[in-house]
Amino acid sequence: MFFLHWRKMTWAIWIWSAVFIVWIIAAIATRTSKDCAPGDQLCTDASDTGTGIAVVLLMLLWFLGFVVLSLIWFMTRPKHRECPACGSDVKKGLTTCRECGYDFAAALRQHPPDPAV
Repeated sequence: MFFLHWRKMTWAIWIWSAVFIVWIIAAIATRTSKDCAPGDQLCTDASDTGTGIAVVLLMLLWFLGFVVLSLIWFMTRPKHRECPACGSDVKKGLTTCRECGYDFAAALRQHPPDPAV
């Protein structure tokens, strides 16, 4: 399962989004216009307007938090890659592994990436 190896910030973004989805659904489902007397259009309209404003504010809060968490996710991405030969961490930008001497550039020349991907 690929999601078991997600970074902590990836989990934070998913949890943040799930909490807000549940919160928005709960806000819509528990609107107070259902408590208005039958035929009281003013009460129904006011309650539905309040629910609409609350949902828009929740969506705005979700979006702002999502942007902040996404920026943190982007800034904390790993600055290394795993050597396929020995498994040690190699700093991005280096073309050879310091541990085993694996040459990333030579491997890329032998097996170029598929341009269609």
